[in-house]
Amino acid sequence: MTTSHTAESTSSSSTTYHHEHTGRHCPIVGDSHAYCPKQKHDSRSPCPALNALANNGYLPRDGKDLSVFDLIGALKAGYKLSTPLAWFLSFGAVFILGQFRRISLADLARHNLIEHDASLFHRDAYNGDEYAPRCPDNSLLKSVLEQGGHYKQGRITLDDVANIRVKREIKTPLDSVHAEIARGEMAIAIGVLGGRNAVTEGLDLKVLKDWAKYERLPEGWKPDHVQGLYQTYKMAKVIRDRMNDMKSGKLKNDLDGDVVSATTSAYQQAPPRSQ
Repeated sequence: MTTSHTAESTSSSSTTYHHEHTGRHCPIVGDSHAYCPKQKHDSRSPCPALNALANNGYLPRDGKDLSVFDLIGALKAGYKLSTPLAWFLSFGAVFILGQFRRISLADLARHNLIEHDASLFHRDAYNGDEYAPRCPDNSLLKSVLEQGGHYKQGRITLDDVANIRVKREIKTPLDSVHAEIARGEMAIAIGVLGGRNAVTEGLDLKVLKDWAKYERLPEGWKPDHVQGLYQTYKMAKVIRDRMNDMKSGKLKNDLDGDVVSATTSAYQQAPPRSQ
């Protein structure tokens, strides 16, 4: 897959001129799929995948008044998910939330429903808060970028994800449902953004950084295959099996003794930033 990486800063006026979004329309980029970041009154979730779809106009840019079919359509158009996978994720989300009419992206931040602790990119919900932080955390993202690329230089693989998730879950164990959600999130991210060979080749860390930090699709990028439900299950299983082998002692975690993980653990216990 050929990908053009965006710079960390952009000269686009959409990042400097504050404005309001109405549905899918942006007064700066119009009704295109060009990137425009979240504005003051927009609703966003802890999920960079959905936030990127809103920031690129596949979902309503304000992130509000979404139907389950808005979610399905955006996942298929923006990430080329198969119909069964898009339906599974979208109907599963509204079922878990218990909101069967319309939702806002911020509803997905309700703690311990779909959102979960031990995220790779967001701090844990603090002190019993009903809603978890929605902004990506720079220190956690930095740790992932430094801990990834262990097996393929400059690329995060499924094995990397397993190593990182084991380290994250030492301090904050997850129940079986949220552990499966956490693995599935990264299986989809690597599978879609990494291209048709992502199972073996992983995902470019620069693409991951741009997507997770700025919540935007890579400039000029288009998915090169349909990401299916069974394919995603198999990728998540690779992560799960390796995690289980490390937890049982059959495998050594190659990140053991990594000083970066100490930074991550300390950051988990700090109070979150205001949203």
